[in-house]
Amino acid sequence: MAQKAAKATARKNESALNLLHILSGIFNALFILYRFIYHSSSVTKASIYSYVILNAPALGIQFYLERIGRAKDTRRASDDLNAGGMMEMLWDVIYVTWACLGLVAFFGERCWWLWAVIPLYGAYAAYTAATGMRDTLGGLGGAANDMAAPGAGSKRQAKMEKRTAEGKNVRYR
Repeated sequence: MAQKAAKATARKNESALNLLHILSGIFNALFILYRFIYHSSSVTKASIYSYVILNAPALGIQFYLERIGRAKDTRRASDDLNAGGMMEMLWDVIYVTWACLGLVAFFGERCWWLWAVIPLYGAYAAYTAATGMRDTLGGLGGAANDMAAPGAGSKRQAKMEKRTAEGKNVRYR
């Protein structure tokens, strides 16, 4: 049964990677054709450096996804590219880069600032993960203080405590 799931994951990864490479080629080719050929008068060294530097992470992520997504050995299962967490973040970097390519091609170099969304979102995700772990693990008194607060328990627990205080919660043997 596990082998069947691994094969299904490998098929999904295969189609996702093929689509990823096709779309990446299309976005980069259209950007180069439109920006560097059609609007060649606005091309500067800074625009070329911006394209290379800000497109490099997306291309690096594509190579990384290719390496982990395709099973080269049939005995080893590949990683699921549709998994949550970090995998979603990698896909988001690629999508934001493609959006930047399209916007920069049509509206100019200032649209590269949209790429700043990626580190800002990464910082936000790290902050929410850290506060979630602090509350869950009780680090620095986070969750421990919450449990000590009155009314922090469940409704059932509150009812049981009330019955015990009134003397109605008597057990007979």
